[in-house]
Amino acid sequence: MVIGIFILAIGLIVALVYIFYMHRDLKQINQHVDLIKESDNNIRLTTTTFNKDIVTLTSAMNEVLNNQRALAIANDRTNREFKQGLTNISHDLRTPLTAIIGYVQMLQMEELDESKQAEYLTLIEKRLLSLIGLMKEFFDYTKIMEGEVTTNLQKINLSSLLRDQLMIFYDQFTEQDFQVDISFPDEDIFITSDGVFLERVFQNLLKNVLVYGKGQFELKLTSDKIIFTNRVANLEDLDIQRIFERFYTTDASRNSKRTGLGLPIAQKLLEQVGNTIEVKLEGERLSFVIDIH
Repeated sequence: MVIGIFILAIGLIVALVYIFYMHRDLKQINQHVDLIKESDNNIRLTTTTFNKDIVTLTSAMNEVLNNQRALAIANDRTNREFKQGLTNISHDLRTPLTAIIGYVQMLQMEELDESKQAEYLTLIEKRLLSLIGLMKEFFDYTKIMEGEVTTNLQKINLSSLLRDQLMIFYDQFTEQDFQVDISFPDEDIFITSDGVFLERVFQNLLKNVLVYGKGQFELKLTSDKIIFTNRVANLEDLDIQRIFERFYTTDASRNSKRTGLGLPIAQKLLEQVGNTIEVKLEGERLSFVIDIH
């Protein structure tokens, strides 16, 4: 009888101790949760209990907290990019508009001769065409990102398509003293893709070479890859990790009149037809490698 009472007492003490520590850990977890709610920190919930349910609960809550923190960081980065994007768009649109207004005001001057009027009208036309181009790029990017473009897959002569796009820009490469090297296989390469999408991709990549490259440009086509390679004009300004980031441009003043959307558009269009594009930097040589498997 005495032994039974003693065992019962021991069991009761153990239970009370267990309840005490469990209550203490739950209280500690609650305090940590309140602290996390009131401040922006990286506190993790901890427990010293051996209770399996509390340990599991603590682990699950830490996972939720980690996910929330990661989401908050991503949202903050997205908001900062969005604000910077608005600033860039405002600058890109305001610059040609300001110039147009200036030329219009000069046209209103009565003493202008016909040659000057014709000169200003030509400049206004160029600025308006530039403005239309900027607006189209913004509009196209929005459509692509929102999934409002559909693919039209068909058999395409990739070799011929690349040659045609290069010929469109060949005079500009010559004017800027580029040495152009082309390497194509003897037999034409055919793939199933969207020809309109690929034309836009190649145009954006070639324009990027003309704006940011110098000296030498190489275009290589193989059975499974297309490689655009050029020397970089301002290597110290290039952040290769951001090169496909929307609105990113190495020209901080944006005097090059580039929106920073050409490469993101190319990347997204390639994704929609099942291809990928990656960038590599070796010394001064920047390469865009398109996988056409």
